[in-house]
Amino acid sequence: SAPRVPLFDLKNKTPWEIDSWLFTYQPSFIWIEDVHSLYGMSAKSNFSFGRNIGMLHGMCEVFCSGCPPETVTPKVWQKFAGVTAKGKAIKKQVAKIANTLYPAADLYGKRGGLLDGRADALMIAHYALHHQICKTYDMECNVTSTYKFLGKEE
Repeated sequence: SAPRVPLFDLKNKTPWEIDSWLFTYQPSFIWIEDVHSLYGMSAKSNFSFGRNIGMLHGMCEVFCSGCPPETVTPKVWQKFAGVTAKGKAIKKQVAKIANTLYPAADLYGKRGGLLDGRADALMIAHYALHHQICKTYDMECNVTSTYKFLGKEE
């Protein structure tokens, strides 16, 4: 059977819930989207956002035996996934690609709407898996090389 990749939505989670998730899954590596403050956010919001990102990085480093979490920018993982859309169309294309690659993934709510962040998280995990394979086997990292390594067609 296919390996399970646990995804965790940080929205509205307490540090204790994050701690519990990390303890339960004991990940050997962790990938986090490399995001920065957004234009138009208040100073208070930016500070809170930065504090939460820092706390997350620290918690991940503790649970991953001292290895800091890896980060990837949206532009990098989206390019790897084959996203060509711009602006608001990006979310829909990411969901379509994620749904094609992982048809069993739970990306949509009961009313058919896209669950916020799920497709992005899945595609970051997709990028991370390929990147970890390349890193482990000292290979050039692209979709073709990792699929070839895994004995699958692209």
